[in-house]
Amino acid sequence: MRKPFSQVLKENKVDIKKEYSRLFELFYETDLGNGYTPCYAATIIENNFIRSRYRGTCLTLKDFNQTYGFNFEKYPHNFNVDYLVNFCEYTLHFVLEFAIHFRNDFVQTFLIQIDTIIEKIGYMRIDDDGKYIKIVEKNQAAISVSEILPAPTSYKVIFYNHHSLSGNLIEKKSILNQLYLLLEPKRKELHGINPKLEDMIFYCFNNLNIRHRNTAEGDKQYKKNVAEMSNNQLENWYDETYQMCLLAFLELDNSNRYINFEQLKKSIEVKS
Repeated sequence: MRKPFSQVLKENKVDIKKEYSRLFELFYETDLGNGYTPCYAATIIENNFIRSRYRGTCLTLKDFNQTYGFNFEKYPHNFNVDYLVNFCEYTLHFVLEFAIHFRNDFVQTFLIQIDTIIEKIGYMRIDDDGKYIKIVEKNQAAISVSEILPAPTSYKVIFYNHHSLSGNLIEKKSILNQLYLLLEPKRKELHGINPKLEDMIFYCFNNLNIRHRNTAEGDKQYKKNVAEMSNNQLENWYDETYQMCLLAFLELDNSNRYINFEQLKKSIEVKS
């Protein structure tokens, strides 16, 4: 059984509250002024916010925070790793966007600080076409699969692990459908490599309200047990299907390696 992430952090002695405190101080309390007038990173962003490409129709940073529910406290009561990751993403976007208004050493220090923090907690940065930066938990299988899939699915396969998708069955279902479209043409090949895996994956696609309306009573694809699942139960099975998809792509990729290896073996063992 997979360990709770909080337990993993505790075992590795990562104090996420301390890491958050350091980053909060750097963003809100570190004086970047000329020695006469105090100036902070948050202040610089506030003063230039009207030119932000992320502002939508918001006129100030305070307006933006209130509109989208950003309320980072120095000593948050309900603190967890998602709170820390959310703060990293929030500050990272603005510091990079307005980097020209900061001293180079501050931008470099800030980026190093965030990269060091997320590395310590087992996370990584991903870039969505240079527009948005997401910080996701490292999943080596997802990273490997993303390297062999076409864009934009390569990004989505990693984004599936982002904390904002927790409980978001619609978005997870959308990503699974994208994986289905790539796996379906390779179904016979996958069956030849691992028939049990192929059977499980496509059974889930067809019976867990992913490809068909399995929860709509009266529909020919209706599955009573699926319709009665809680959202948590269904999400758990979506996550299991996602993991099986990753394994399938790796199995398919490795099949070519097996063929190449057999050819190498024959060429080496041929008797002259």
